[in-house]
Amino acid sequence: MSDQEPDEVNGAVTARLAADMQDELLAAGTELERLERLLSDAVDQLLDRFGRAHALSADISDPRQPALAGELRAAMTALQFQDMASQLIAHSRRRLVSVADCLGNAAIGGEEEGCEVQWVNRACPVAQRAVDAGSVELF
Repeated sequence: MSDQEPDEVNGAVTARLAADMQDELLAAGTELERLERLLSDAVDQLLDRFGRAHALSADISDPRQPALAGELRAAMTALQFQDMASQLIAHSRRRLVSVADCLGNAAIGGEEEGCEVQWVNRACPVAQRAVDAGSVELF
């Protein structure tokens, strides 16, 4: 048996759990940051495609013009999606880091009672739940 009191053991377990949770939250934040970079790269590719389509539009005969216009609208919708996704990712990362910091402070400082978190504004920065092709205004 250990010479430690039950409160000391519980405190050590709580601190370890808080530290482990902090690590997981920070790892999730890092993965969200990586996802944001992947989305940014995808948008760069979309912008390239958009530029190519725009350049081709000058040489297209009238019968193909509506199809091109549809493709350009789809590209703009995808760009709107990236902007919304980036806002959501950044907001989620701020929330994760805020909770991770709180847990880290609790683990290091031995704070077992009511961890004070400087809560990030919980309001979702993006109200839309889906991207509709008709929801994008071009130019």
